[in-house]
Amino acid sequence: MPEITIENIKCSNEMIMFYTGLPDFKTFQALFDTLIEHGADKLCTESVGEMNIASLGRKRKLRRVDEFLLVLMRLRLGLLVKDLEFRFKISSSTVSKIFNSWILFMCECMQSIITLPELNVLQLRVPKCFEKFPDTRIVLDCTEVFIQSPLSLENKSLTYSNYKSHDTFKALVGVSMTGAIVFVSRLWPGSSSDVEITRKSGLFKQLNNGDAVMVDKGLIHIQSDLKAIGVKLYCPPFKSKIQFSKGEVETTRRIASARIHVERKIEQIKNFRILQGVMPLAVSDFADHIFFCTAMTNLLPPLVHVTE
Repeated sequence: MPEITIENIKCSNEMIMFYTGLPDFKTFQALFDTLIEHGADKLCTESVGEMNIASLGRKRKLRRVDEFLLVLMRLRLGLLVKDLEFRFKISSSTVSKIFNSWILFMCECMQSIITLPELNVLQLRVPKCFEKFPDTRIVLDCTEVFIQSPLSLENKSLTYSNYKSHDTFKALVGVSMTGAIVFVSRLWPGSSSDVEITRKSGLFKQLNNGDAVMVDKGLIHIQSDLKAIGVKLYCPPFKSKIQFSKGEVETTRRIASARIHVERKIEQIKNFRILQGVMPLAVSDFADHIFFCTAMTNLLPPLVHVTE
């Protein structure tokens, strides 16, 4: 019998949030039921990425719901395999197989959680901080995740981030005016520039003439790319004189008060502690899937309300 099961924590929203990163048991159950409907009950945890058709009658070491809890606990708390082995009374190899199988499956099933709505849909609810930028379809920023240093010198040179002075993976994150994740790129080596990642992410293909994109100064060089497809760029002005003009100061303030919400969303993403430490090489093959699963932050209450 595991040391912890969903029955131990389901009556406390605080405990559900602490262990799973989800706001309450109702959300946990809804997500679990959705995954079951998509085939999680047939998921094979003996060989990663396959459906368990031949051995459906075999007695499982854990209930499906406890497997799901184990996966969320590793994402949310960044627990080591050895810790989960003790908590769930299963072997380390079984912990790894359960985690890897579920992560691949969840990533595939949760694609629909991240979509980029059309601008006319987003404009139905424009928060106060975006009143001067109502045509903003997406707010962009890059974030980095520390990883264990690769053994290969070639790979190390690719993953080393001068900005972080560490080996990292880097991703482009985009949020809507209400702070929901609407775009996540794949993970790139830490030496990649923000501009390069943005250009190669496929985002530009999803934008339309008349849209606007909000960024910080590090992405100013995508302005020409956006102009070519009729998309406006909102970016804090660069100082061209000894000091900013009054208008430039006000523009900087307004963009900062709107753009801060992509930073707040990235903070929410990093609340999944598996992304806070140094990601071991053992899970680096699943890093894209692990990062994408932070789309679960879209199941939390909205970051920005219309009155803000």
